Amino acid sequence: MEIELLNEPLIEFANGFSCDDPKKGISIEGFYSISNNSHRSEIHYSIIGTKQNIESLKKWIKKLDNQIEATASNVKFKNESEIEEGEILSLFDDDDIESIQEEQSTSFINKKINPDFPGFGKDSIFKCEFLNDESNNFAIKKSDIDEVLKEKKAKNIKYQIIIDLYKEAFIDLADFSTTKPDICFIVIPTEVFKKLGSIPFGNYYLNFRRKLKAELITCNKSIPVQLILEDTINGEKKGMQDLSMIAWNFVVAQYYKTENCIPWALTDIDKNTCFIGISFHKIIDSRNNYMRSSIAQAFNREGKGLIFSGKQFEWNSSKTKVSAPHLQYDYAKELIINVLNNYIRINKHTPSRIVIHKTTDFWDSFKNKEYAELEGLQDGIKEILPNNAEVDFVTIKDAKQKVFREDGNYPVLRGTLLKIDDFNGVLYTTGYIPYYESYPGVHIPLGLHIEIIGESTLKQICSEILALTKLNFNNCNYYDSLPITLRFSQKVGEIIQYLPEGIDPPNKYYFYM
Repeated sequence: MEIELLNEPLIEFANGFSCDDPKKGISIEGFYSISNNSHRSEIHYSIIGTKQNIESLKKWIKKLDNQIEATASNVKFKNESEIEEGEILSLFDDDDIESIQEEQSTSFINKKINPDFPGFGKDSIFKCEFLNDESNNFAIKKSDIDEVLKEKKAKNIKYQIIIDLYKEAFIDLADFSTTKPDICFIVIPTEVFKKLGSIPFGNYYLNFRRKLKAELITCNKSIPVQLILEDTINGEKKGMQDLSMIAWNFVVAQYYKTENCIPWALTDIDKNTCFIGISFHKIIDSRNNYMRSSIAQAFNREGKGLIFSGKQFEWNSSKTKVSAPHLQYDYAKELIINVLNNYIRINKHTPSRIVIHKTTDFWDSFKNKEYAELEGLQDGIKEILPNNAEVDFVTIKDAKQKVFREDGNYPVLRGTLLKIDDFNGVLYTTGYIPYYESYPGVHIPLGLHIEIIGESTLKQICSEILALTKLNFNNCNYYDSLPITLRFSQKVGEIIQYLPEGIDPPNKYYFYM
């Protein structure tokens, strides 16, 4: 076995400036889109909520115009996940706009982890501002919500009635607004979240926010939404992160949701490489625990991604004797053909290299004739890219092996690669960061077991995975624990599992953020 420390990937901002930290890069030169002619100087937003919610959110957003001094001393990134039977599961609930901080244990503020927020406006480094047209705000009567909550009905019925109130308001916004907003903010009252945020449904729990997003997606109105808890804008959310950090995360996410706006891009990734992630999620069905579906997503170096949801299928582990799901030949071939066709059409570019990240092993016909997914993917790629495109198949799962440093005061460094052999290794995408002089995580770093089939070396594949952990535009963190190919698949799967079969969801990720 060999241990090697991979270089921290750099990301690019405006005017070709590169560094390893998103906040530092933005503070010095601004968003990447400023230099590639896709920048938007205005983000027009609408609000759906009670009248008080609307007024409170407008005041909260107005705070972002000004500099916000960092005050929290012990900010932590809670973005760890685990891969269980091919499904990506977050160890923390991160549906809201901010991560969470731990209790402060020191008065020292690490301004690298938690820098002051410079203010969001046309005259700031962001060169962009939020604008609201009052006529595009749609109020839901608080009395209507209170009445539903007081009714003596089953929780799942009240849950759906309130979702329908928001859905009707969203449809009215899309159909009758004077101008189409770039994004719609939806404020969820505290009482709704407390009583209906998660309710039992057979062997599952229904998540109010994910169900609401799924319902809005079915409206097909082409307006991204951002759900915000009332407690967040009131500053009352338990364990809420420092306002400076919330501001950084909020503006980056909303900027990315404004079509074609890219906060930053990867520097050391080949422009001709298309990265595809395939993961699985369970279908919410109180009668059938075996239904699964796949999520496939394709990304380039700028984080421009599209998603494709595969058809539902049954994976009965008692029959297959394996818990983690796999794809039949025809399913795999159809899935990759659809992904590549859409990637080429949207990006107006044909890749010469394909890298597929998958949360389960790649089975071939020797392993299982019925689930010959490797050949299905290979044949699908050849059908779309007949000129011998280079292909790498990469399995990414939780690692069993653990690496410890000699000095037990600090965890393993981010970027540590334990090479088991030429085709297998353990990569630590979380860990101690020299630039921060700290480990901004909560748990002991969890490694990823990487297994490769293809032309590229293990080091190259792991370097790319490490780089792809820096493309999660849902926040402004230094890293994510998973590459964007799988992290976005997880977020999309959380929403799509609430869609009825037959619904064709939007193919751009920001609708699911």
